[in-house]
Amino acid sequence: MSQPISGVLSSLERVLLDASTIQTRVADLAAEIERDYAGQELCVVTLMDGALFFVADLLRSMDLPIRLFTLTVSSYHGDTTSSGRVQMAQTFPFDLKARHVLLIDDILDTGLTLATVHERIREQCHPETLKTAVLLRKERPRVSEINADYVGFDIADEFVVGYGMDYKGHYRNLPCIGILDPTTLG
Repeated sequence: MSQPISGVLSSLERVLLDASTIQTRVADLAAEIERDYAGQELCVVTLMDGALFFVADLLRSMDLPIRLFTLTVSSYHGDTTSSGRVQMAQTFPFDLKARHVLLIDDILDTGLTLATVHERIREQCHPETLKTAVLLRKERPRVSEINADYVGFDIADEFVVGYGMDYKGHYRNLPCIGILDPTTLG
């Protein structure tokens, strides 16, 4: 039986970003991206599953012609830290040549996932422009040299869940972003 959200919230040590704060910042990011791409079609490539809630809210806030593509990519593999290996479930079955592309991910952590996908899109798809957007950017050294063009929030180097981000498949449905109680991890 599933637990109601209030029960799931009790698994958090603390709420880092509440739903209202997230929604306000996502709307601000959408306005910034919309200004930068005014009058142009934007091809959005989003990394699933963590960016699902972010990309849905972000794109609904934009008044641009948008083509949406998804990729399944993972580097956490059920743990709280990156494994150092990026797994992509598929190659690029879509045409991005000479298009304006925005690559969206939930979190910029080690930089490995975003850098790997960014490089593959650039080399294999030859877009006219390629920018990146992340909801969260951890304040930590990166193993790959990449920085996001659009950033929702800078956060400390802590493992977070909620608003699409999970721990072993759980907590994605939280409307906030929080830090799990350490007794929950294991």
